[in-house]
Amino acid sequence: MLVKKSYLAQGILLAGAVVLNCSTAQAVPVAMSDDPLNMFNTWTIMANDDGFVGPGSGGQAFDAEYLFYKVDAGKLSIGLQTGFNISDGKQNYYGQRYDAGDLFLSFDGNNSSYEYAFDIGNVTEGYWDFGNDAIDAVAAGLYKVTTENNDIYYTDSGPFAMQDGVLIQGVGNGAFTSTGIEGDSFWRTFSFDLAALGINDTSGLGATWTMSCGNDNINGTAPVPEPATMLLFGTGLLGLVGIKQRNKKKQA
Repeated sequence: MLVKKSYLAQGILLAGAVVLNCSTAQAVPVAMSDDPLNMFNTWTIMANDDGFVGPGSGGQAFDAEYLFYKVDAGKLSIGLQTGFNISDGKQNYYGQRYDAGDLFLSFDGNNSSYEYAFDIGNVTEGYWDFGNDAIDAVAAGLYKVTTENNDIYYTDSGPFAMQDGVLIQGVGNGAFTSTGIEGDSFWRTFSFDLAALGINDTSGLGATWTMSCGNDNINGTAPVPEPATMLLFGTGLLGLVGIKQRNKKKQA
């Protein structure tokens, strides 16, 4: 009896160790450090660029810090944390005004292009055409992007804003956004129904955001389990079965 319990315990530990070794590949909320804001404690990190500003400069005022996401009752929420004033959507720096861009989203696993954008409805000015109302204000909400606007100084940080698009779900009609500030970081959340896109999960989810100068940008993808994870877990379970079978033979 003692031998049986011992082998069973070894098998459970083996299977558990396999799962723990693969836990970093699973799409579960990660442990928060002091850097992400408290409100994102239960969210999953998509990107962590805190403390690094590039390709431009400007320090904390232009630091695109984190992207988060969570799904609750079929509603996808994306969280953005940055030193840029995304509450007002505008940042004044040495007498120059810079505008926050739109949050671009993709669900096809190809982050070289983005099919959707969440526009918060503010008037957005680019870098070179500032003052010419090059980007028209539209109703806040989730859009299918028709044309992008990349009027920024560091063009590699784009896309910057949606030029034209088709409204899928408006704020107040299924979609919503909220914003605030904590310490020297601003935050904004963007939420909408996955069903509005005809999908039910976050497979292939990618997001990107920048400001009108493009001094910094942030992009990330939702983590998903690697195929090897389930294979290794299955291997651990097979090992457990083998141990139990050998134990039965010994008892016989």
